[in-house]
Amino acid sequence: MAEAQTFELLKKKRKSFRTAVTKVVNELEAELSNSDLNIDRLSELVETLSIKFEPLTLVDQQLEPFLSPNNSMVNLKLPKNIEKKWYFGNFVRKRRLMNI
Repeated sequence: MAEAQTFELLKKKRKSFRTAVTKVVNELEAELSNSDLNIDRLSELVETLSIKFEPLTLVDQQLEPFLSPNNSMVNLKLPKNIEKKWYFGNFVRKRRLMNI
């Protein structure tokens, strides 16, 4: 497969993985903003985010060789933001569990 085709295929894969991750992040943010936090739901969302985040990271690694330092994709910064939210969600969940 030509490099251009491989690059386009990886971009399509990344888009679908990113959509799935973004959906879970939005649900996680909504749950974290809820004053009556459901620990079970929060745990489920953190675990789901971990599962969905992994293939996105793998595709990002596969895309790196195609990107020059001057031609980086802004969207590749998204996983770091998501990772921060995952850690924050995990932290809140653990704190709430300790208070039960």
